[in-house]
Amino acid sequence: MRPWHRFIVPILAYFRKRRGQRIRRLFPDLQSYRVLDLGGSVHFWHETGLIDHVGHVDIYNVSHSEIQTQHRASDKFSIHIYDGATIPVPSNSYDLLLSNSVFEHIPPQARARVASEARRVGKRGFVQTPAKEFPVEPHFVMPFIHWLPRSWGRQFVRVSPWALLSRHKPAVQDAYWAEVQLLGKRDVSSLFPDDAVSSERFLGMPKAWIVTW
Repeated sequence: MRPWHRFIVPILAYFRKRRGQRIRRLFPDLQSYRVLDLGGSVHFWHETGLIDHVGHVDIYNVSHSEIQTQHRASDKFSIHIYDGATIPVPSNSYDLLLSNSVFEHIPPQARARVASEARRVGKRGFVQTPAKEFPVEPHFVMPFIHWLPRSWGRQFVRVSPWALLSRHKPAVQDAYWAEVQLLGKRDVSSLFPDDAVSSERFLGMPKAWIVTW
């Protein structure tokens, strides 16, 4: 087991467990919902503790590798690979559209389209994305790196806990840095102008932004 999975993943799982509790409070009838997990994976439902509180989940993702999990997929899940733009279902097909830590991986120019699709297919929604305002970048577990000019941040990735513990090659580090771009509250609000935006807080600061409708 790589050091990253031994030390960092359990910390991330702790926050996901708290997020699962929040989802249960917001959607007490979750068990009866038809759910779409946009950009998600099976292990999210295990790590959040929601696996026993959901009936059926359709997972839509752009890549099989993103859905890979150590948990065996049960009949609660249907996996769909799609183009990342148009969700191939009619409007209001799902009682709940859920998306966890996905929008920061979407190219900025494509985010509005994905947000529009999420609102189209989900009667209700829960979209979470890490807050740019929080001083620690959660993907690299490095303070302030995401507040620097992008070219500077790419250099500091080399000494981030993520790079040192995961031991990825420089090309992989560069690609991941290019992919991940956090959103501030203004960014989130502009994507979902008619919906409530709340925060998931840690140490009194917004750690993530959550959109609900």
